[in-house]
Order: sequence, then structure tokens, then C-alpha cells
Amino acid sequence: MKPFEFVICIPARYQSSRLPGKPLIKLKGKELILRAVESAHRLGAKEVTVATDDARIFDCVKTAGYDVVMTAENHLTGTDRIAECAAIKNWSSDTWVLNYQGDEPNIPRDNVQQVLDLIQQSPEAAIGTLYQPITNLDTLFDPNVVKVVTNDRHQALYFSRAPIPWSQQHFNQQAKRLPENVSFKRHIGLYVYKVAFLHQFSRLKPAAIEQCESLEQLRALAAGEQIVVARAVCDMPHGIDTADDVMRFEQDKTQR
Repeated sequence: MKPFEFVICIPARYQSSRLPGKPLIKLKGKELILRAVESAHRLGAKEVTVATDDARIFDCVKTAGYDVVMTAENHLTGTDRIAECAAIKNWSSDTWVLNYQGDEPNIPRDNVQQVLDLIQQSPEAAIGTLYQPITNLDTLFDPNVVKVVTNDRHQALYFSRAPIPWSQQHFNQQAKRLPENVSFKRHIGLYVYKVAFLHQFSRLKPAAIEQCESLEQLRALAAGEQIVVARAVCDMPHGIDTADDVMRFEQDKTQR
């Protein structure tokens, strides 16, 4: 069987509400964006490209010898930025693109392969992505953790920063633990889709629910697109979102 061919795009913008200049923050002497690029190059893609709107990020990646394109500053989401990158790179409409998060430089290779397999097995879906089980109340109620509810065919019904599904009986009684008969799922921001979908997505107006939750995947659901979701085979390492995450990485002796 012919290997599944795909490209990787890493959207990277300088501004970040919780950690300004995040892509260029050095972790043990190396910029975060370069750690992400190096990790992405180990995943077997035909091509790895960074899409940015900032000259400082562009110069950092280019100087290190990696591929990078400059995109517009006014993109609402990373997926919109990747759509422009696909046009700049002239990727064909049937090219599969993996959206690789630049603030999660240690995504397990098995998870990448899993999401690629998932989309191949779901030809009717526009997007493939993953989740991890939520096992405690703090994570469920954390608005920085995106939750997903799926149907019995492993298709996404909704994504939210709120604790979903809401257990009316359990949570109204000041629960100290999760109800045992409900599955709570933390969305992992690893996506795969075709260029044809990217172009279609970028032409859609932002959906009201997308703007309300500040979650780009809701634009696809609002437009009637199907998103297939599978439980990640490997736990995802913690991404770099805050100054505490930077400190945690610096103190982790297993990181180099």
C-alpha cells in the first residue's frame, strides 16, 4: 500500500494573551517555534512549513534553515492562516494538511499517525482530531481546557470551554468528583484536513457560536461539516501556554 502522504503547517503568531511572544520564548536555550519545527520534521511529512505574520518569527525560522511563509496579520484563526499558506505553497486541493500546534512541541508520533489513520477511515468527514479523558473536576471546569461531546459514531456534536456534558443532578449538588456514568473529553488541538476544505473554511463567515466560545472548529460544525474524533492512544504532554509552563519545562530534566 502506498504510504499516506501529508504536509504539516505550523501556524505561529507573535501575539498571545497569556504569553506574549510565545513562539520566540527560549526553552533551555532554543526557541519554542524551532522545537516545534524540529519535532514536526520527525513525523514523516512530505513538507513542513511555518505560517506566521511576524517578521521576527519569520527570520528565526528562516535563519535556522526551515521553510516559512509570511501571511496576513488579520487572520481570525490558525486554520484561516493555514488556508493562506496552502494558497502560497500552491498545494493541490486533495493535499492532506496536518495542523501542528507550535506551542506543543512534543506531540507523540503515535497520536499523529492515529489522526491520519482516522481521517482515511472517515471519507465523509472534513476534519479528524483527538481527545483525552477528563478525570477531575478542576480540569472539567477550567475554561482554558476545551471539551468535546461526541455521538455514538465518534463524530463531534459540540466543543466548549464550559463543562459539558452538564450533569444536572450531580453538579447542582456541589459535587466533589465527576459522575461515574458520564464520559468527559478534553479536546486535543491536532487537526488533519484537505486543502479543499481549508479554502472552503476560509470563505465562511465566522459563526456566532465560534465567536462566543472563541473556538474555530465550531465554524465547521455550524456549517454542517463533520468532525471525527478518537481517543488519543498516548497522553499528550503539557503545552506551553503560561510562564508557569515555561518554568515547568526548564525544570524538567527529561527535556533537552
